[in-house]
Parts: sequence; C-alpha cells; structure tokens
Amino acid sequence: MFFYYNNDGLKDLIVAQGHDIDNIELTYPQLRYKETLLLLRNIGHGKFVDVSAASGEVFKQAWAGRGLALGDLDNDGLEDFVVTTNDGPAYVIRNQTPTANHWLTLDLVGHKSNRDAIGAEIKVTTSKGAQWWTVSTAGSYLSSSDKRAHFGLGADDRARSVEILWPSGIRQQLGGVKGDQILKVDEPTK
Repeated sequence: MFFYYNNDGLKDLIVAQGHDIDNIELTYPQLRYKETLLLLRNIGHGKFVDVSAASGEVFKQAWAGRGLALGDLDNDGLEDFVVTTNDGPAYVIRNQTPTANHWLTLDLVGHKSNRDAIGAEIKVTTSKGAQWWTVSTAGSYLSSSDKRAHFGLGADDRARSVEILWPSGIRQQLGGVKGDQILKVDEPTK
C-alpha cells in the first residue's frame, strides 16, 4: 500500500507478503511461505529504494502476511500500520520515523454525501506540486484502513490549497491550510 512514512510529500510503499501455500518450499525452494515486510522509500522520478533493513527489527521478521491497514493510530502525524498474519497474531506497528517534515490529515464529514465521504476526491497543493487522494477504507485483504486522508507536506508548513470534490458533486476549496494538524472538514450544504 502507498503511504507517507516520512511525510516528505512522496508516497512510499509498504508490502505485507507471504505465499498462500504453507509448504511451497518443497516444490519451489526459491519461494517462501513466510516473508519479511517490504518498505520502499520513494526518492522521486519513479524510483524507490528498499529501506526495510534499516527500518527496525520488525522488518527482519518473516510472517505469512495477509492483511495490511494504515492509519495514524496515535494522531502524531506519522502513519502507523497493522499487519494480520495467517495462523498468527495481528501486529500493530507504530511509525517512529524521525523527521522534520510537515503533514496534514483531513477528516471529511459528508452531509449531502455519505457521512464518511467515501469516494470524495482530494487534491492538496504544496510548493512541490499536487498530491491526490480518494477517500476510502479499502486497500488490502480483509483489512480496513483509516478513512482520514493523510498528506506529507515535506518542508512546507502549510498546504497552498486543498480542493475537495465531494461524492454529491459539490466542489470545495480551502487556501493556506496550516499543516501538522488533523482538520475536520464539513461538506458545504449548498
């Protein structure tokens, strides 16, 4: 799943993985039933670097990963994640990445649209360009992620603009939105 693990404004990638056949190594020795989590940092221009090994002990453990859900569980501005495993426990992994980057989380509340604003399209513009998000909880097998839309702002302490296209068709625009906050945005009633 794509997310902002260091809030630099570039979406990074996290993968919970594992084969679906528990004895796959007997037939294909190069494959594994249990695999480690994969964290790829986006360095721009379509290039990603594997930072798993340097991201903590949790990335060195092999699991039969099945589901992955994202959300800022402790509301500190860093997206955390939960991984479910086959025949094992669920793991709650708190993101403690040291960063000076800023962030903005939007908690949309629909009035004419559905209450959770599922399907709303958001465009956040910073000095580095635009970022987009469609409000959803979907993303991984039997998992539901936080519906709030999280954006990494990088060095910018505010978003230049936030544009929301609500499922009802209403368009809303906000300017100069301060970062490092969870902002509740109500759908206009007109």
